[in-house]
Amino acid sequence: MTSQPSSQPPKATPGDPQAFVLRAARRGDIPAIDAMHFLSVQALSAADYSPAEVEAFLCHGTYDPALIDDGTYYVLAAAGPEAGGRVIASGGWSRHLPHSNAGGAGMAEPAYCLSPTSAKIRSIFVHPHYARRGLGSRMVRHAEREAVAAGHRLLELWATLTGLPLYRRLGYQELGRMAIPGGNGAAVPAVHMARLVPLSDAQAA
Repeated sequence: MTSQPSSQPPKATPGDPQAFVLRAARRGDIPAIDAMHFLSVQALSAADYSPAEVEAFLCHGTYDPALIDDGTYYVLAAAGPEAGGRVIASGGWSRHLPHSNAGGAGMAEPAYCLSPTSAKIRSIFVHPHYARRGLGSRMVRHAEREAVAAGHRLLELWATLTGLPLYRRLGYQELGRMAIPGGNGAAVPAVHMARLVPLSDAQAA
C-alpha cells in the first residue's frame, strides 16, 4: 500500500455553509480526490470491513476518473485562501456501471443492473473529519438532481456496508447483496440498491 496522505483536517469551518463550494470536478483535482478517498476508506470502513477487504476496496479503485471528463463527477471543496480548495467530499453519477482498476471488467450488465437506461449514483465519499455532517447526503442529492435533469428517473447504486444506512435514509431500497472482486484476491461485500424518483419531482427538476 502506498504511504498514507496527511490526515490533518481542512481549516474550513464545518458548520458554515459558505465554507464549501460545490462544483464539477476537474482533472487537477485528482490527487486531492485520491487522497481524500484513501483517508475516507481507511478511517470510516474499518468497522464494516476486514483489513484485507479494505485493501481490496482500494485495489479495486474507488472511482472512475472518466466521470470527470464526462462532467458528471463533483467535489465539495473548502473555500477561502487558508483552505486551499481542499476536497472534503465527492460524488457523481453515470449512465454506465463501475469498472474495476484491478485488471477486471468490473460489473457486467445486466447482472448488476435493473436497466441500461438508469442513472448510476457513483463514488460518494466524505473526508473523515467531516463525516456525519450531512455532506454525503448533499453529494447524493446533487448527483440525483443532475441525473434527473438529464432525463433519468430510475437511480441505481452499489453501496458499501458503511454507506448502507445513508442510502436507506435517502429512500433507496435494497435489491441484493453482492461481492466486488479486489486486486488482492479478496472480495468487497456491497449492496445493490435503487430508487425511483416520483414523476412530479422529475418534472419539477
